[in-house]
Amino acid sequence: MKAEKESIDLTPFRGSKSTLFTGRPQGEAARKKIKLDDWDDNDIEVDLLIPQDTTSFNPSFYLGLLFNSIKKLGVDRFTRKYKLVLETQDDDTYVVLKANLDDGLRNATNTIEQKTGLSKFLKR
Repeated sequence: MKAEKESIDLTPFRGSKSTLFTGRPQGEAARKKIKLDDWDDNDIEVDLLIPQDTTSFNPSFYLGLLFNSIKKLGVDRFTRKYKLVLETQDDDTYVVLKANLDDGLRNATNTIEQKTGLSKFLKR
């Protein structure tokens, strides 16, 4: 049996006339609006659609939107459940956006595992 799948368009959560997603508070507001806590609790796979004219998906927005899901589900379950779909057709923009998303996931993982830049100074 194939898993259920839904799509959520993130376009409404960019700034007005903006091509980028930025700001942890804005990511948190988007999370609340699309009720990601409820999505975390079901078995439905979710495509998060990043529109084609997007030029940046800042780690701050990523963390506001997705950190709680990553922390709750763990990285493996999170990446199986949520797919960040880049709709851009531009190869250069795709590379930049993919790097933005990778940075966001790495930042979330490091925070959860307490592997921040200060960690080496705190462990004695």
